[in-house]
Amino acid sequence: MRADRLLTILLLLQARGRLTAQELAERLEVSERTIYRDLQALSQAGIPVYAEAGTGGGYSLIERYQTRLTGLTQSEVRALVPSQSAGPLHELGLGSALEVALLKLEAVLSPHWQGDIDTVKRSIYLDSTGWLWTKEPVPFLPLLNEALWLGQKVEVEYRRHDGQIRQRIIDPYGFVAKSTVWYMIGAVAGQIRIFRVSRVGAARILPETSQRPRDFDVRAYWETWNRTLEAGYTPYVVRLRLAPEGSQRLFEIADEVVQASMREEPVGDEQGWRLISLTFSSLLHARTVVMGVGDLLEVLEPLELREAICAQVRQIAALYE
Repeated sequence: MRADRLLTILLLLQARGRLTAQELAERLEVSERTIYRDLQALSQAGIPVYAEAGTGGGYSLIERYQTRLTGLTQSEVRALVPSQSAGPLHELGLGSALEVALLKLEAVLSPHWQGDIDTVKRSIYLDSTGWLWTKEPVPFLPLLNEALWLGQKVEVEYRRHDGQIRQRIIDPYGFVAKSTVWYMIGAVAGQIRIFRVSRVGAARILPETSQRPRDFDVRAYWETWNRTLEAGYTPYVVRLRLAPEGSQRLFEIADEVVQASMREEPVGDEQGWRLISLTFSSLLHARTVVMGVGDLLEVLEPLELREAICAQVRQIAALYE
């Protein structure tokens, strides 16, 4: 409808500053002649649209002109912007509606807030593909997020997947929510790393300014990191029985890649044990993790892994006898 198109043009000009007729036509999928008629209609309605000729020219609104939606605070805007990452909306055919909604959201902000919109888009990515772990406690997530927004370094006490505790001074780059699991991407001594937020045991914001690259895009980095992992990963699939009280122990020992691979069968067994499958990089990797969980986890398949565990147990028993 033309009314919707006129509103979209107005919001685009307000959010983007200056656009050519060709850019508007491509965005709205109409002809440039239609755009010229729409711009004329906006001017006749009292909207201060003006044209600038030459290189770098185009159409824009007069300085300080705002079409405001009231009632939203800056914190509420920051909370709403990450909805751009909502993949299921695109799968449901609501991608265009989402884009228009974000344009309206950008129109709420005064000019000095425009940087916040761009920072949120680059700093928070909500990955909607699920992993089968329950919600993890992340008591330091608000503090880490505050460090990101303040542009300051943060010192954390971090528990690695092998249980070792390390002190790290991090330049926060952004966050990824993988279903119910939160990750922080940041740099330690200039090297980019990924930290599972639930493993942060203590944290404090430092007075030093963080060195976050202006053009760093969390979503792009996360997706590239995942593709790299998949390319170098040799799957070793194991089917297991997991005791009701074994989930936490398995979570403490298994690394993120193994956790991401977990698949649960619809029905457990009569003792309440869950039937699951996990993917490891090798037989040795699988044996190490499974033995760490002890009698709370039983390997059903493959047989070679069961035999490898039995052999290792016999060696351990012989050593202590």
